[in-house]
Amino acid sequence: MKRPLRLLIAALCVLAAASSCTTDDPTVNTAVPLIPTAPTVDTLSGTVPINGRDTQVFSVVLTNGLLNITLTATSQPVIVVLGAGTWDGTTCTLGSGATRNTTAGSTPQIQFTGVPAGNYCTQVIDPGTPPFTAPLAYTIQVAHY
Repeated sequence: MKRPLRLLIAALCVLAAASSCTTDDPTVNTAVPLIPTAPTVDTLSGTVPINGRDTQVFSVVLTNGLLNITLTATSQPVIVVLGAGTWDGTTCTLGSGATRNTTAGSTPQIQFTGVPAGNYCTQVIDPGTPPFTAPLAYTIQVAHY
């Protein structure tokens, strides 16, 4: 008779200990998100000279995240070369397959996944055929996790 009572008491102690570690409070979040709920968005602006290029630099601080680059506005309705690459402190090295001929728009023209933390760059380039008739002002949004 003592043995079943001891088992019952032990089971009750285990249940009591387990229940003290939970909460019914919906405002308490004990889970750590693996991906942030909203990306960091950098708005970059510059001017591309006729037959030239302009470079903007940004940093990604979370490894293995997403990276979306959107050319959102240009001062002229022209096609440009939009590129993305790595920044070593002095030079922007565009990635293989990381350039697009595009016009300004609202959806990302360049997208990457699994991006490591580091320093990166974008370039807006006059494609030269035909060349711009005046320097081109532009705005880019870079969204990254």
